[in-house]
Amino acid sequence: SYVELRLQPSEDKYYMIQLVNDPRGKTSFEQVTVDTTNPNEPSNWRETRVTTTNEFRFSFQFAKRFGPLTGRFGIMESTGGIGLDLHLLDDRFELRNDVFGFGEQLAPRWRVTMGYEFVRKLWLLGGVDDIFSSDRRDYFVGLQLRFIDNDLKTVLPFAPGP
Repeated sequence: SYVELRLQPSEDKYYMIQLVNDPRGKTSFEQVTVDTTNPNEPSNWRETRVTTTNEFRFSFQFAKRFGPLTGRFGIMESTGGIGLDLHLLDDRFELRNDVFGFGEQLAPRWRVTMGYEFVRKLWLLGGVDDIFSSDRRDYFVGLQLRFIDNDLKTVLPFAPGP
């Protein structure tokens, strides 16, 4: 699950900020050289330690739109990442591709998400996460609410008017 805020200074570019709660947690790898004086073991060896912690991740990406395509780059779930989105049907259908998580696993994470706005402001989402990894691959379905600042002005009485 995630919360996303888009700051959009013009029609063709925006900054995306996300706070992400990934049930897999954040995994880090560390290689350690172990030295020992135990005569039953080798004098030294390398050990790989894998640590998974349950902490929030964040994203901060810059996006630029070129016709029906939007390119994104920056930090994706606390790692470097890039994305490419395709917008169709008067921007009511989106196909999003994200590649990120370089260094967390042998292959980076690749997530494909399809979204359709079936009711005004309400989107149906579905997709596949971690496509490259057969043991960590995940399928998802969800709903998303999208608001723009004019929508929020009617809900929030303290928002500045025009």
